[in-house]
Amino acid sequence: MKLSFSTSALILPVLMFAIVAAAAATPGKPANVVFFLIDDLGYGDLACYGNARVRTPQIDGLAREGMRFTEAYAPAPVCSPSRAGILTGRWPARSGVTDAIGEAGIKWNQGRKVAPPGNASRLALAETTLAEAFRAAGYATASIGKWHLGGPGFLPTDQGFDVNFSGNNLGSHKSIFGPDYGIGLPPAPAGEYLTERVQREAEQFIAQNRHRPFFVYVSHYAVHRPVAAKSATIAHYGTKGPAPWGLVPEYAAMIEDMDASVGRMLAFLRQQGLDRNTIVVFTSDNGAVRWWGSNGLLRGTKGVIFEAGIRVPLIIRLPDGDGDGRVCPVPVHGCDLFPTMLDLAGVPIPAQPRLDGLSLVPLLRGGDEFPRERTLFWHYPHYNMHGATPASAVRHGDFKLIEFFETGRFELYDLRNDPAESRDLAAAQPEIRERLKAQLRAMQADSRSLLPVANPGYTGTEPVLSELQPFESTRTVPAVK
Repeated sequence: MKLSFSTSALILPVLMFAIVAAAAATPGKPANVVFFLIDDLGYGDLACYGNARVRTPQIDGLAREGMRFTEAYAPAPVCSPSRAGILTGRWPARSGVTDAIGEAGIKWNQGRKVAPPGNASRLALAETTLAEAFRAAGYATASIGKWHLGGPGFLPTDQGFDVNFSGNNLGSHKSIFGPDYGIGLPPAPAGEYLTERVQREAEQFIAQNRHRPFFVYVSHYAVHRPVAAKSATIAHYGTKGPAPWGLVPEYAAMIEDMDASVGRMLAFLRQQGLDRNTIVVFTSDNGAVRWWGSNGLLRGTKGVIFEAGIRVPLIIRLPDGDGDGRVCPVPVHGCDLFPTMLDLAGVPIPAQPRLDGLSLVPLLRGGDEFPRERTLFWHYPHYNMHGATPASAVRHGDFKLIEFFETGRFELYDLRNDPAESRDLAAAQPEIRERLKAQLRAMQADSRSLLPVANPGYTGTEPVLSELQPFESTRTVPAVK
């Protein structure tokens, strides 16, 4: 089916809503939702997104049953603000979570040319989360895996989730194998694989709540470093090559192991007779680290506002499997997932606070009500270990404008014709530059974005900080049968 789109504002007629709700749920029982959020998975890391070297048959199958988005964006180029945007449906700048929570988000911002604004140490309880909206509608809710949005008092169970497995203020595990994952869990069996443990915990929750509607946030620690995987899977891949993107076998194997885990979850839903009444969403919190991941032909890496940092895989499968393997080229944003999941499940979308995301239901159903041209916004006023300097950006239609706060420089790219962002058009297209600049200023003002200021103590010399190495891996992993 060929999709057509209008530039009018999004309006969901009552009739469309009724049709979608009826198709999305078994009569008498609202649709369940399983939401996979993968950590640091790049745009070019999956076979269905063009990677011919990595085996991802389960996720590829999910794409064949659903809709695959080719211009989907994370709310931010790093984890905490991206997760805040996804779980609230609002630009991260509104919550004040604009950088990774913790030490990594602090040390890289000291003694630099401009002084970044502070970053919230947790997602405020005043924010309405997806879990709170689902629980208010009678859903059982679980957060299984990484959280990184606050510690005690701001954990998933303080934000609408009935169950929290392993979620805390930490941004990463220390080992993907037991007995000690380094995330505060009791000792695990030696050699237990964290990716599989997350999957099993999610299955257990579903089994216990299969007779009521459920929302399960499966937030994998994979494929975040430390880069390691099962020895048997690593053996599928040859000698390590340079990145990008020669084959990094441990990383490729980590993706394949994650894919297998997703496949086991989908099989479990079928075995439980739940697959025909369950919406499945699959995406990443930001782009891949350039030293071992693949962002395809996109410019940059995790952590930057160039396309490689924010454009991510997104697949949505409806319970009726009516995606039919369609590919959607419309630009969409991680903040859209909040209203989309609620809309598909027939759960009321909260009127307050105001959302920045739009429901993707018209796209999923092949309608033309979704605005083809809208303004998408990113605000990352920080430095980080990936080489980022403070920046903001907007995309409207085919064009993207980036403001770099250190220099005051603006760069303009035509993403339709230059997705690799290789040709800066800011000087050649001044009318478009100024129009998008006005939109950027309006977005910054509306979201009350905090901006960097000149650092009066800057010495002219950048601080010496430990850089990421071209390849970081545990390399020594236990034998796993």
